[in-house]
Amino acid sequence: MKPAYQWIAASVLLVLAALSASKGTDLRALGTDVDGAGIGVYFLSFEINDRVAEMSIPAYAIGFFIASGVLAMTAIGLMITTQWKSKKRNKSKNA
Repeated sequence: MKPAYQWIAASVLLVLAALSASKGTDLRALGTDVDGAGIGVYFLSFEINDRVAEMSIPAYAIGFFIASGVLAMTAIGLMITTQWKSKKRNKSKNA
């Protein structure tokens, strides 16, 4: 994969990580203070679950935080790998 595409992929992953963390924060702030029996959980206009029980909302928040961490670590790993390969290529050209 070309370095430019790797940087774009890493940027997209970081944006998704930020959005996932934001959704986790929203769910954590909501807590169990909802009207009725539960809520619907949506992420990027996709329905995750339309009937999340009130007591399960914190578990969904933790899930979004974990997903955010995994996405961020993947993006950072991709950035480090891209940078490392770039330095390796530059070293071999100079030698």
